[in-house]
Amino acid sequence: MTHPLFEKHHTLLENARKAIRERGYWSAYPEVPSGKIYGETAKDDGLAAFQARLNKPFEIDQPGTTGRVGDEVSPYGLKLGITYPKADLDVMLPAIQAAMPKWRDASIDARIGVCLEILARINKRSFEFANAVMHTTGQGFMMAFQAGGPHAQDRGLEAVVYAYEEMSRTPDRDNMEKAGR
Repeated sequence: MTHPLFEKHHTLLENARKAIRERGYWSAYPEVPSGKIYGETAKDDGLAAFQARLNKPFEIDQPGTTGRVGDEVSPYGLKLGITYPKADLDVMLPAIQAAMPKWRDASIDARIGVCLEILARINKRSFEFANAVMHTTGQGFMMAFQAGGPHAQDRGLEAVVYAYEEMSRTPDRDNMEKAGR
C-alpha cells in the first residue's frame, strides 16, 4: 500500500529522480522571491511570521527540556530575544531510541512521503526562513532567501531522492537459506 504523502509528492519525486539520472540542472523550488510564484502576500506574511517569533521562546515539544538558552543579536543590530530549549541528553536520548522503531518500521514510501511533505511545508515558509537567515547570518535578503530557502530545499530534495534510490535497491524482505541444509 502506497502512503498518501508519497502519492501526493510522487510527481516531484519522479522529476527529481530524472534530473539526477540525467545530471542536468533542475530546481523544484524557484529562487526568485516573487509574489507571482509564492503568493502575493508571501513576503509580508513571511516577515510577519519572523517578527512574531522575536522576543519569545522558540517552542519545541521535546522530552528532557531543563531550561532555556539564547541571547542572539542580529548582525544588523536587532536583538532577537529568542530562546531555545536546553536539553538533558540523559532524558532525550532514551526518548529518541524509543521513537526509532516506528520510523524504522515505516515503509520506504511513508518515510520518503514524510520527507517530501516536510520540504513542501518549508518551501511555503521560504520568506520567513529568509528573514531568519538574514538576521542570523548578516546576508542580504536576496541571498538569504536563495541560500536559506530554495537552494537548501533543493539540496534536501536531492538527499531524499538519493536515499530513496538506495532504499529502493534493497529488498524489504530476506529469506536466506543455506544450501544443503
